[in-house]
Amino acid sequence: MANIPSQVLMIIYFPPRFEETSVVYPTCSSNDTSCLGGFARLYQEIQTLLKERPGALLLNAGDTFQGTYWYTLLKWNVTQRFINMLPNDAHALGNHEFDDGIPGLLPYLKAMKAPVVAANLASSVETGLNGYYQPHVVVHRKGRKIGIIGLITKSTELLSNAEGVTFLEPIPVVQKQAQLLTDQGVDIIIVLSHCGLEVDKQMAKQVGENIDIIVGGHSHSLLWNGEAPSKETVSGPYPIIVESDAKPGHQVLVVTASAYTKYLGNMTAYFDKAGELKSFEGSPVFLNRSIPEDPEIKALLQPYTEHLHKIVNEVVGSATDDMEMDSCAYQECALGNFFAEAFLNISHELHPTTLPSISFLQRSMIRSSLLKGDITKGSIINMSPFTNRMVTFVISGIHIVEAMERSVMFPWRPKPYIGPYTPHFSGVKATINTTSHEVVEMLFRVGDQYEKFDVDRDYQVTTLDFLTRGGNGFAMFKEHGRNMTVLGVDSDILERYVRKASPIVPHLDKRLTLPVNEQTDHNMIVSNRRCPWTFKTPEALQVRCRPFAGLEFKGCWGSRGLRTTLALFHVVFYEAVVSLRSSRPIRVEACLFHSQNY
Repeated sequence: MANIPSQVLMIIYFPPRFEETSVVYPTCSSNDTSCLGGFARLYQEIQTLLKERPGALLLNAGDTFQGTYWYTLLKWNVTQRFINMLPNDAHALGNHEFDDGIPGLLPYLKAMKAPVVAANLASSVETGLNGYYQPHVVVHRKGRKIGIIGLITKSTELLSNAEGVTFLEPIPVVQKQAQLLTDQGVDIIIVLSHCGLEVDKQMAKQVGENIDIIVGGHSHSLLWNGEAPSKETVSGPYPIIVESDAKPGHQVLVVTASAYTKYLGNMTAYFDKAGELKSFEGSPVFLNRSIPEDPEIKALLQPYTEHLHKIVNEVVGSATDDMEMDSCAYQECALGNFFAEAFLNISHELHPTTLPSISFLQRSMIRSSLLKGDITKGSIINMSPFTNRMVTFVISGIHIVEAMERSVMFPWRPKPYIGPYTPHFSGVKATINTTSHEVVEMLFRVGDQYEKFDVDRDYQVTTLDFLTRGGNGFAMFKEHGRNMTVLGVDSDILERYVRKASPIVPHLDKRLTLPVNEQTDHNMIVSNRRCPWTFKTPEALQVRCRPFAGLEFKGCWGSRGLRTTLALFHVVFYEAVVSLRSSRPIRVEACLFHSQNY
């Protein structure tokens, strides 16, 4: 019997880029020939491909919320209107769907026409979400049963506002769901994953025996064969082929196609009568201006566009040069400095204090580059679209060190370092070792000079309330911050600073240094706090630490085996560099615990 084609046509990661976008900036001038993507062009190409290949699957890998001022100002309603115009077979949920909490998500789910799949999501009855999503869906094409399992990143519990919802580890969940579908006679199994490329590859290798294709989002990864037309970094070939450990010879195809409607994933896979993958073809479609925009969709978008542009095109200031976002993930960047100085300056204006002051934010809070020339309300919203509130509070210096160290613990790539939580700040200079995750040196600004940072004194810290609620696992601000004061919405604070300080002159001053391979001095005393514990053996140390669930062990490197055993614990030893191979009692003189959640 001839192979039966089962094409998978994908929308990969569609934050609401309703207007045209560019490779580096979320909106694009209508007379700019480098403009690409946008919903009207995406819709046009989907319709073209569906006419060429009737019966193709259309899948959405999540994060339909957030991204530009469209969502910030219009929220879920406009999103569901246009998403529902597409003949989707299934939607995954992304972490950003929870940014406005359950009240922001529930009406969207109620309005969706196609099934929403999320196998590793468990919601309480009180949320009202039950019944509006399901673990999987089975669709039929040419007499074949095709199962589609949905997954969302477990880190949503820390990345968004998801009270009342539990996010389970995706890999064991998908293994169970795939086996269930196989037992029910489903021929082909697709995982629609909003977990990121690395998790998707791990999933395929470890539990891929019943999985054929993984369609992924979340990590914005571009898979392409050769140099990408957008000149973006390529994360691998399209598709990535992973052989299952549990079923040697069984291949799983992993596909993903960047973000923001720049590409449309497109692949045809051929299966034999037994449901085994035999061959595949296709590549993502680059949605540049060679592809026309659908005129009817363009006309439907026009009233929203006119309404928004009346708001977002107001000029509030200017910048003397471009400030790009990408480098903020691995080094000091002018855009991060601009954010930090805006926060600290307006904090001083709205909440004067006699305490030494610091502002602190992360790369993940900066969502767009800022171009040279006029700064508009829209460009500010695009840089900071989440409507977080800026807050200021008092906290001991030791917990600021803790926050700095946590910021480099969970990189996208460890060497060379690049990470989502890379810190940006004003009021201090810091050198942070990205290998050992330790602050090597920290200095506090006093006028035009810098003095040694005192971990035992109090500081006034200004940041966003997302972090003070424990977001991204920053429990130290939530647990130890005092005298919290809300100063305003983040985009309003940035606008106030731009109006006050324009023209904005981008600059670097070596306030952040991230050495990658240097050896850190573990004898550096950061805290004189005592942890009066004596352990006769490494095993006793392990038992003593076990109650601290959610913490990662770090700092003693004498035994790789014990470090692996204690992977959920983080203890930094400063005064005593202990040997875990020693048979003598271990005295812990000074230590610091860090939360491990992310």
